[in-house]
Amino acid sequence: MEQFPFAPLDVPATYRICVEGDLENDYSQRLWGMTSTLVDKPGEPEQSALVGEVVDQAALVGIINALYNAGHTVVSVERIQPTIDPGPGDAFHPDSGKEG
Repeated sequence: MEQFPFAPLDVPATYRICVEGDLENDYSQRLWGMTSTLVDKPGEPEQSALVGEVVDQAALVGIINALYNAGHTVVSVERIQPTIDPGPGDAFHPDSGKEG
C-alpha cells in the first residue's frame, strides 16, 4: 500500500474507518455517503469498514464523533488516498525536495 506524506487539513481525501460490529449499509449511506463493508477476519471480532471521500479533517472528526456518540467502537482510521493530488512544486507532493 502506498504511503502518503503529511497533507493539509483542508483538502478532500478518501478514508477507511473501521468500527466493531456490523453497521447497516443504509445507516452509513444516510449519514455520510460512505460505503459500508463487513470485514470478517478469523479469530477477530466482526468489524465494519466505512470507505468514502471526506471533505476535510473537520468533517472526519465529525464522523468519528458521531460513531462514538452512537455507541460504536472505532478500531482504526486510515487515509487511503488524497482526492486532490498536489503538483510536483507543492510542498505536500511526495516528490517535493527530491533531486531529479
